[in-house]
Amino acid sequence: MLHAIARSLAVLALVGLGVAGCGSVATGGAATSPLAPTATPPTITPTSSPAPTVKPLTATPRPSTDGAGAEYVTGTETITVTTGGTEEWVGKVEQIRGRVFASTDTMNDPRVTGTGIVQFSGDLHGTQTNGNFEGSVVAEWGTYRLENAEGAWEGKWTGANWNSGPTNVTSWLIGSGAYEGYTYYMHLWGLDPFNVEGIIFPGSPPAP
Repeated sequence: MLHAIARSLAVLALVGLGVAGCGSVATGGAATSPLAPTATPPTITPTSSPAPTVKPLTATPRPSTDGAGAEYVTGTETITVTTGGTEEWVGKVEQIRGRVFASTDTMNDPRVTGTGIVQFSGDLHGTQTNGNFEGSVVAEWGTYRLENAEGAWEGKWTGANWNSGPTNVTSWLIGSGAYEGYTYYMHLWGLDPFNVEGIIFPGSPPAP
């Protein structure tokens, strides 16, 4: 009986040593995870695209005409007051009468390039405050004669002006001299120097 107990204790002792040995092997070194990164990822530096080059627009002047036949014409006009005329308030309307301008027209057609005389009348509707006509409008009319060494254009014109600013007028001018038998329709707008465009054609102005 005592012998059997001693043998059992010896077996338990051997088992305990085996377990202790296994524990020392399991904890004897640091474990390496197979998911740990093995290299530092490369750094990506963003690159910016070069700014697009915008080519500025360049105005192309309309080429000169051949100075004959029917044509669409463009150019500019400048004016200078030569006679101030009269200004009189009648009720809430300022009546401007007898004003005269000298003009110089520079066009892409030699037939309508030259100097002129503008007879001007106008009715200003609005209130003048310290020389300003804010909120005012002007109904305008008169006659115009444009001439050069070859001939002349002459006729009536009508138009409008607002806030002492842009003018917009049209006229039908009848040719004489080398331009006899032709009509010049003229449209002028803007501020001095004014924009001018129109047409030259054989024949008379249309009936109103």
